[in-house]
Amino acid sequence: MRYEPTWQEDDKSCWYSCTVLIVVYVLIALFGCASYIVGTFEMIMGKYGPSVFSRVVWLLLATISFSDIVASHSAFASILLSSIFLVGNATICLFSFWKGSRIIGNLEYVSLGILIASAIVWLVFDAPVVSLAISLLAHFVGGTPTYSKVWRSPESESAGFWSLFFIASALSLLADLHQPFKSLIFPSYFVVFDGVMTILSLRRRPQK
Repeated sequence: MRYEPTWQEDDKSCWYSCTVLIVVYVLIALFGCASYIVGTFEMIMGKYGPSVFSRVVWLLLATISFSDIVASHSAFASILLSSIFLVGNATICLFSFWKGSRIIGNLEYVSLGILIASAIVWLVFDAPVVSLAISLLAHFVGGTPTYSKVWRSPESESAGFWSLFFIASALSLLADLHQPFKSLIFPSYFVVFDGVMTILSLRRRPQK
């Protein structure tokens, strides 16, 4: 005879799963927010001075990404991570007007153009998942100079900033593993992007 779990055992298992998920959500919020607290603090201390235009573009990217994730009915962990990404970028953008530079590079214009295309895809074709993928492409293009800089000078980037959001992204991905692919796109991207940035920033500076 096959064993059938009792309703008490089912209830206990459900309670345990819910508790674990709540703990993971709390950790995602803590690590994600801590990342931008570190970034903001380093801006105030004068250790980090991003381009104002670049941060405005990244804020637009965060806004579109968050809208795409909500519109595609992604899982809660992805929505939580993208909301932290949005609020964090809004904070960094605000402080960049005070502590940032006014330098505008060609890649910022490219990123902006890709973001406009992403918004058009979402609004005209009602394809939020495709729009999200395009907006993340814009993020990667905009982040290319940072990769180049940290490759040359590992100490130029904060390992704390990148590693904390990497952990939040990894937790979000872990929480959504059983969800449809659309819920995995955003956290998967940042696991790779911020993970590589963390590794590069932790490297020892090459000896001359």
